[in-house]
Amino acid sequence: MAHKIVFAGTTDFGIPTLEILNTKYQILAIVTQPDRPAGRKKALSPSPIKLWAEKNNIPVLQPEELSTITHQLSTLEPGLLLVAAYGQIIPKDILDIPKFGSINIHGSLLPKYRGASPIQAAILRGETETGITLIKMDEKMDHGPVIAQAMMTIDDNDDFITLYKKLSDLSADLVMETLPKWFTGQMRSTEQRHEQATYTKLFAHSDGRVDWATPAVEVDRKVKALNPEPGVWTTLDKKSVKILKTKALPDAKIELPGKIYESGNEMLVKCQLGSLQILYLHPEGRKPMTGRDFLNGLKSRSNAMFI
Repeated sequence: MAHKIVFAGTTDFGIPTLEILNTKYQILAIVTQPDRPAGRKKALSPSPIKLWAEKNNIPVLQPEELSTITHQLSTLEPGLLLVAAYGQIIPKDILDIPKFGSINIHGSLLPKYRGASPIQAAILRGETETGITLIKMDEKMDHGPVIAQAMMTIDDNDDFITLYKKLSDLSADLVMETLPKWFTGQMRSTEQRHEQATYTKLFAHSDGRVDWATPAVEVDRKVKALNPEPGVWTTLDKKSVKILKTKALPDAKIELPGKIYESGNEMLVKCQLGSLQILYLHPEGRKPMTGRDFLNGLKSRSNAMFI
């Protein structure tokens, strides 16, 4: 008989895992966040995980407070609770319900980058590798003992979108490799080295503002890490300009940080160290465009400066 699993998640990060789980195990229910306002019209929108569950005819639970479904989960008698990007701390009385415990899928090599934004944090720090960690959950955030890890290289061209997809797929492979051994008692968890723990934060709109008096490579990492949300931006003539895609370049040019200039038919912006080639950007009130097209439309190119 297939093991019975309850899955808790909200973003689409867990969908590759669910696709495979659904062929090997019995998914009793999906726990996800309540529908939230989204888009310009702020219409109530279901989470990607809810949409997947409905498509696959799996019951959905959407509590505002997890404590309200403790009894309901208990009556389901799940063998395992599997969690991926759910978005809330899960109380101990729920974690203790399944016979085989509760496992969290985390997008970093714990204890590094505990918290909500491990993928963004790894890119911002210029890490060359990251991975997926499966932990046996306890009451603290990303604190429980490690069951399994899988490492992958961060390529120079990786941004949040590409790395998110790679880690999402990697997590599915690791889960399917690990669960059979976990259910048969062939795997043991190992306590994290808590003294080595580092933490991430939720990034806000203000975190996306570019400080041109920093090295170009750091601005480029910010563009890679914080797009599409919360976005990376600067201002020109008191109007916001979103920076969408860039490339850090070395140079010996003497200009003030933020100075816009042309080199080899491309748009560049001087940084404290090096310059940033602007490949794509989105000026306020206009459509996204290439840096070249933006440069051609500047009225006073010689004095143009991002602030």
